Amino acid sequence: MGKAMTNKLKIKSSKDFADPAEWREYVRTFVPDEDADYVLAFERTQLFLCFYKLRGMKPPTKVKAELDRIAKLNEPERTEALEAFNDSLLATTTIKLMSECKFAAVITDHSDNQTDPREQLDTLLDHLARTSPHFRYWRDYTGSADCAGRIPWEEFVTTIHSLDPSKSAKRDGEYAVLIGQLGQLLAHYRDNNHPLPPLSFERIWFLDRLRGPERNLQARAIVQGLIEAMKPCASA
Repeated sequence: MGKAMTNKLKIKSSKDFADPAEWREYVRTFVPDEDADYVLAFERTQLFLCFYKLRGMKPPTKVKAELDRIAKLNEPERTEALEAFNDSLLATTTIKLMSECKFAAVITDHSDNQTDPREQLDTLLDHLARTSPHFRYWRDYTGSADCAGRIPWEEFVTTIHSLDPSKSAKRDGEYAVLIGQLGQLLAHYRDNNHPLPPLSFERIWFLDRLRGPERNLQARAIVQGLIEAMKPCASA
């Protein structure tokens, strides 16, 4: 399937949607049930490969051959194989990010799988509040006493950034919207004492260290991954 099916069905990219959750619903609506999970996984493949390009990293050898091999499998093996391939792409880029950070040991300690999920999320939320202006602005905007009478965060950000037509302002607005979605998801995970998907802690911790298109791409992939990881809980 891969790009051939995407083109045949004229499936929109997740980048065409402000909210990754809306894109997921779009796929569930317009893609045949037997292919929906694969389409969702393949979109993450494309996002991860973009990380390699933006960071000047060489992707794994024979990527096309591996994707072609996976596409010929039957379900559920096809989607399972693609998810495993995605995991390898994600692990490589995350290790690259950690190798560039002098606080990698501290991050690894906090992201240990034995850490209580709520404690881990509290640590992550505190870190975002200290290091991310966008996160603090979202938290203050949605957490104030009069927030019930305010327009939604996404609409507020769109209105503010529409005053500046530059590409950088548009990119900054998109990132602010994604940070709001990330904050909501992290709160959901914390309230339900639900562990984060593997490597999510590290990727979120590094998020505000990134700049330009890579930051938005990483944020979108993180939000999309958190939404997908909630599926087993929703069906339980």
